[in-house]
Amino acid sequence: MKKLIKVSLALFTALSVNTAANAQDFKFGPKFGYNSAKLEGKSWEDFHDNNSLNGYHLGLFAEVRFNKFAIQPEVYYSSEGGKWNVNFENTTIEHDFNLKYINVPLMFKYYLTNGIAIEAGPQAGFLTESKMKFADLYPESPKFNEFDFSVNVGLSINLPLDFMISARYNAGLTNVIEQPDVDWKNRVMQLSLGYRF
Repeated sequence: MKKLIKVSLALFTALSVNTAANAQDFKFGPKFGYNSAKLEGKSWEDFHDNNSLNGYHLGLFAEVRFNKFAIQPEVYYSSEGGKWNVNFENTTIEHDFNLKYINVPLMFKYYLTNGIAIEAGPQAGFLTESKMKFADLYPESPKFNEFDFSVNVGLSINLPLDFMISARYNAGLTNVIEQPDVDWKNRVMQLSLGYRF
C-alpha cells in the first residue's frame, strides 16, 4: 500500500509540473472538507436508502488553467463507506462499513465566469483501511477490493484571498467487494475548502 501511495504522489507531481509549463495560470494548495458517504448495492442483503456516514477528506490539489479550461489533479485521504442493515429473528442489526482511501482524481474544469467553474473527471482510489471486516459477519466471506474507480462531477468557486470552495459528487463504478453476485458501490458527496498558492 505504501508503494501505491508513493506512485500516486509521483503521478500527481509529474502531471502538475509538466502541464504547468504551458499554462496561463498555475495554482496549488491544500484542501479539506466534509464527506457524506454511503454504499449503494444489490444482493447479499440490500442497503437501505438512508445509510450515509459522516466523514472527511484532506489532501492537495494543483490547478493548471488555460483561459476558460483547466486541469486539476489531486491526491487526498478520504473516509467513506456506509451503514448496512439486516433483519434477523425480528431484530434489525446495523453495521457501519468504515472505508479509508487514498484518492487520485483528475478533474477537467470549464470556467463559466472568471471564478466559477463546472468540473468532471475520473478518480482512482486505493483502499488503505477497512474497520469492518466481512469475516465479522460471515466466516470465509469475501474481501474489500483494494482499488476503486469512480467518476466525479461538481462545481467550484474561487473566493477572495485565494480561497476556493467546491461541491462534488463521486460515483463509484467498481464493486466495493470481491463477490460476483453482489453489487456494492461507493457514493460520496463532498464539500471542500481549499487555499490556492
